[in-house]
Amino acid sequence: MTLTISTFLLLAAGTVQAEPRLDRHPQIPSQYVKSRDVTVWVPDACQTGALRCSVLYMMDGQNVFTPSPYSGADWGVAQALPKLMAQGRVPPTIIVAVNAIEARTREYMPQRIYALMPPAYQARIRAFADNQPPESDNFLKFLVAELKPFIDRTYPTLAGPQGTAIMGSSMGGHIALYAQGEYPQVFGASASLSMPWLMASWARDPAGTAADRLVVTEGWRAWLRTTQLRPGANRIYSDQGTVGLDEEFTPYMESVTTMFLNNGWDAAVFQSRVFSGTEHSEKDWRKRIDIPLVFVLAR
Repeated sequence: MTLTISTFLLLAAGTVQAEPRLDRHPQIPSQYVKSRDVTVWVPDACQTGALRCSVLYMMDGQNVFTPSPYSGADWGVAQALPKLMAQGRVPPTIIVAVNAIEARTREYMPQRIYALMPPAYQARIRAFADNQPPESDNFLKFLVAELKPFIDRTYPTLAGPQGTAIMGSSMGGHIALYAQGEYPQVFGASASLSMPWLMASWARDPAGTAADRLVVTEGWRAWLRTTQLRPGANRIYSDQGTVGLDEEFTPYMESVTTMFLNNGWDAAVFQSRVFSGTEHSEKDWRKRIDIPLVFVLAR
């Protein structure tokens, strides 16, 4: 068989993969919360519409592809995910990076867990949010009732919970797990990196820490009982460093982790990891990002 140069070029062109595409959707409106920018990362495999792709919703979207002014780094997802897809460790996945706004703390603070806390602890939570109550339930309505339908109309998504995950760090980890608990039929998996489980400023003495651990654990336990989260249907990932802020959060993570394990969440569906020597920063989250990506996206 003789190939002409033009035929060879056509065949070769068919093997060249397109670059991932970044679609920017400025100021998406909402009837529940203030408008905000959303950026969608679309890999080559998800650009033709021939394949239904998983979707990962990421909080603090302004730092997902652009370096955070706090740490000088981004999440590294755009570098890690193509490698994981090429290795067959995760399916083709679209990333939806949802920007935070000035009401970030209130939007990311789990509202129904706050309502289950003692009044004195609620006051501490409000003090952490400019003395305003949480408004995370409205933020979740935006995600579930407005943004997700737009994404599912616009992109070739696998729309069910088996193809939909949510991830965040710090306070973004709060809202990721809370979103999954409130809407487990929407978000099949969640990942929360360096999450401050206590939701408020932390005690500085052993007695205060011990008391707070009880309050925090009981608050999450009471909320978990009211959700439809099920170990056989949902997967939960959380992690923590050991330096700086993350060191302060460790006692609370340990207590809540034990609570989940005692409620039937084994290692196959619940992972709680500690990364020694790492900080509360995108610089460290990007170094381990492949671990939560595989856990929440693998089918």
